[in-house]
Amino acid sequence: MFVSFSVGNTGPFKEVTGITTVAENLKKEFLEENTFEVSGQNYNKISYLYGANGSGKTNFLSALTKMQKIVIMSTVLGANNNKLLEVPAIKKELASPIETFKFDVDCKSEATYFEIQLFLEGILYSYSFSTQDGKIQEEILTKKNKRTEILIKRTSPNYEDIILRSNMASFKKMVSVVRDDALCLAMAAMLNNSLANMILDEIMSYRVINMASVENAPDFDENNTNDKAIERYLKYLKIADPTLTNLKIDLESKLDKHVLNDDDLDNKELIIKNIQVSVLSMHATYKNHKQIGEIELPFLKYESNGTIRMLRILPAVFEILDVGGVLFIDEIENGLHPNLVKLLVGLFNSNETNPQNAQLVCTTHDTLLLNNVRRDQVWFTDKNQYGETQINRLSEFPNVRGNENIGAKYLQGVFGAVPDIPDFE
Repeated sequence: MFVSFSVGNTGPFKEVTGITTVAENLKKEFLEENTFEVSGQNYNKISYLYGANGSGKTNFLSALTKMQKIVIMSTVLGANNNKLLEVPAIKKELASPIETFKFDVDCKSEATYFEIQLFLEGILYSYSFSTQDGKIQEEILTKKNKRTEILIKRTSPNYEDIILRSNMASFKKMVSVVRDDALCLAMAAMLNNSLANMILDEIMSYRVINMASVENAPDFDENNTNDKAIERYLKYLKIADPTLTNLKIDLESKLDKHVLNDDDLDNKELIIKNIQVSVLSMHATYKNHKQIGEIELPFLKYESNGTIRMLRILPAVFEILDVGGVLFIDEIENGLHPNLVKLLVGLFNSNETNPQNAQLVCTTHDTLLLNNVRRDQVWFTDKNQYGETQINRLSEFPNVRGNENIGAKYLQGVFGAVPDIPDFE
């Protein structure tokens, strides 16, 4: 379960800033509808991130994906396999260093910071690390049940400066494999430490989708294109296009193989599976308003932009709802009618469609979503004149009551995070 994420010295974030899903106990509005309880604490099902264009909303979600990539690259680097490092996708990622905050000259010589908090099996885990010039400078993992306990404490790129305790103590005899450019937690997971595996599995399960470029949405596969899944998609797609009668989704797999060791008798290979998807939509045909048959049409050619975006995002939405995972969506309203956006977020608020307490974090400009929300669900990205973005919670603003028209106040600039438009004569 996702609790919080913070980042500092990257993109527009000079100082460490972030969001949390922890609900504030004093805020009672929509408590039953919009939150769920774990171990006596309420957490928000949905978190909304508002802000002006260029204020850092997309950068915040990109920081999460960057953290995930650092985890992946740590295992790649730790494998010490030169052939693996030559795989184009991996080579490209390794050639993309983290960009520090650009508008303060001192930040170039300072580390970038990431921190994430997770609630797993009744325990709160906090994991943070800082990186500079490709080297891991600090790394800390703690767990909190009744008290806080440090499991990993790293104070330099050198593996000799790593302290391991409790569930991580079994990794001590192998800690020398940790490179200065790789995360200790990732290496421990690669070598089958059960706690490290559980934490990294959770972090890597978080889906981040940009609705402005939905090509990075989860691909279709054999698990989400069966008859039951297609029937589920149709239920919601027909709201966008009532003329739809059915869908036909065909998959064609292509395997790209990369030999890892030329002299390895086991012929070990990295196999990358690409799936090409063909989607046809079925529509009824009529004569004198009486149905006489059906016609198949290429979905991407004949359907509206909004209907296409709905289909591309629904597999991810239902996958997250089914397992109780976490979904991050950038510009959730992009290409969608406000009623369809309301429908999507409603899937997460409903106990019927979200029995596993899945969570949604989304960036948006849609002020209609500010109706029927808790004040601690809403966050604002606000950039100052020096290019520095801070993320502020609506509930932190004074004199804001739960029954107020939050959308109107936001557009009036009461909370900042809106474009400063001058009067033109």
